[in-house]
Amino acid sequence: MDRNSLPPLQTLVAFEASVRLRSFTLAAQELSLTQGAVSQHIRSLEQRLGRRLFERQRQGAAPTREAQHLALQVRQGLGVLERAFKTPRRRHRATTLRLSTLPSIAQRWLLPRLADFHQRFPDIRVEVSTDVDLVKLGGNANSDVALRYGPGGWPGLQSEALSSEWVYPVASPDYRDGKLPRRRADLGHCVLLRHAAQPWALWLQAAGLALANSDQGPLFLNLTSLLAAAENGEGIALARHHLVRDALAAGRLVRLWKTQVIDVHRYYLVWAHQADKDDAIDTLRQWLKTAFTL
Repeated sequence: MDRNSLPPLQTLVAFEASVRLRSFTLAAQELSLTQGAVSQHIRSLEQRLGRRLFERQRQGAAPTREAQHLALQVRQGLGVLERAFKTPRRRHRATTLRLSTLPSIAQRWLLPRLADFHQRFPDIRVEVSTDVDLVKLGGNANSDVALRYGPGGWPGLQSEALSSEWVYPVASPDYRDGKLPRRRADLGHCVLLRHAAQPWALWLQAAGLALANSDQGPLFLNLTSLLAAAENGEGIALARHHLVRDALAAGRLVRLWKTQVIDVHRYYLVWAHQADKDDAIDTLRQWLKTAFTL
C-alpha cells in the first residue's frame, strides 16, 4: 500500500462530518475546529482528487453523488479504526439495548431498517419504544439510548449528531386527481397541511413566496398523521427528508421542486454511560451514522 497516496486522517474526519451534516459550519462545531480549517481540509482533498466534492450553496454545502459514495467508505474505515483502538471487551452473552425514539422516526425510518442491524450484529438486540419526550436513560431507567431530533445539548448525558435534516414540500401523486402544482406560486391554491413544530414560513421565505393560506390548512400535532394525510391526497405537506425517503422511493409521495431548507435541528443518539453496554452502544452509533447516508 502506498501510504503517500492517503490523505491525512484529520482531513478524512472533516470530510466525513461535512458530508454527513451537509455543512462546513456544523462539521466545525462537531470537531471543535474553525470553519476555515474544515474548508481547508475539503479544498485539500478536492485538489488531491482533482474534482469538486461539494456544491457551495446559500443553505449549506451539498455533497456531490461521488462525495456521498466516498464518505460512506471513509465512514466505514473510520469505524474500523475506532473499534481497533478501543479496549476490547468480550461479550459472553447477547446484549440488549432499549432504545427510545419519537413515533415518527420509529415508524417512518428506524423500524424498516432495523432488520439490517440485527443481521449484521446478531449479538445485539435492540428493543424500540416510542416516547414524545426524552426519557431517563441508564441502567436503572426504562431505556439505555435515545434517537432524538432536536437542537442537541442534554445535560448529564452523552450525545452525538448523526445527521442533518432538510425539508421540502411533498404530495401524493394522486393529489387533485394528479394535477399537481407546477409553479411554486400555485401553492396559494392548494391545501397546505401544517405541523405545529414545522411551519411553512422558512421554506416559503427560501422560495421567495408570501402566501395568504400558509397558516390556514389542517394542523397536525404529530408528523406521522401529517404524512399519512399527504399520502392520502389530502394536501401538500412540508416534509423532513429522512422521514419520506421510503415513501418517495415507493411512489406514495412525490417531491415538489428542488427548493429545500436545512433545519436547525439534527438527529442525535443520546445515551448514559454503562460499562457493560458501551461497546454495543458504540456499534449502534456507527451503524446509525451510516444508515442515515444510504
